[in-house]
Amino acid sequence: ATHTGYFSLHEAGTWNFTESKRRNGNKMHGAFRTTLLSLLRRYGIRRVVAEDVSVNRHFYDMRRLSELRGILLEVCDELDIPEPEFVNPAVLKKWATGDGHATKTQMVAACKDRYGIVPVDDNAADACHLFYYYIRRHRL
Repeated sequence: ATHTGYFSLHEAGTWNFTESKRRNGNKMHGAFRTTLLSLLRRYGIRRVVAEDVSVNRHFYDMRRLSELRGILLEVCDELDIPEPEFVNPAVLKKWATGDGHATKTQMVAACKDRYGIVPVDDNAADACHLFYYYIRRHRL
């Protein structure tokens, strides 16, 4: 949960929030909040869509994603925009590839095939799929 994909009509990519091993180098939460606020304010973005936290065997990852989810909710409150729409990862994979258990490689390939977009990595591919999933679901 240290790399976060993002996608908008203005820019897309992956943010890296890897924390330092040294003491007091753990600034991930503040960096995520600051980066997110900056993007939303810069482009006047009024809607956020994100992958939901799924329960799995990786407790640490699940906890970290839950923490970031809370920050996402708080940022939307601060900017007075609607709460984010959270999408189950298996639902997104099924919609993007036809397989709810699609691999990272399959998600990247589907992004290229469906939209002609070459994402920098699987995180950016997921963000791109979330964007198009939301548009399709709400007929925008």
